[in-house]
Amino acid sequence: MIVEYAYLRILPGREHEFEQAFEKGRPILTGAHGCVSAGLFRDAEQPSSYLLQVTWRTLADHLETFPGSEAGRRFAEHVAHYFDGAPQVRHFEAADVSE
Repeated sequence: MIVEYAYLRILPGREHEFEQAFEKGRPILTGAHGCVSAGLFRDAEQPSSYLLQVTWRTLADHLETFPGSEAGRRFAEHVAHYFDGAPQVRHFEAADVSE
């Protein structure tokens, strides 16, 4: 399992619209091949910033399959026009290495 963390900056004044658009698009994202779960978290210090957390079965499901898929295109149609710049994306293994 891979956990994607995407730091998103949203156009100021469009935060509420973005949150609504994400909720409409969430079933598309979670229904995509290899997507296990997705959550969106508002930054407590910067109201136009969010953290998107998506769990994928494999890194390839996100980086290779999703971008060119119908689900990828449809999800982007819901949310991408709210972005203020490109998201900063990192991928982490889901296993806790401290155990």
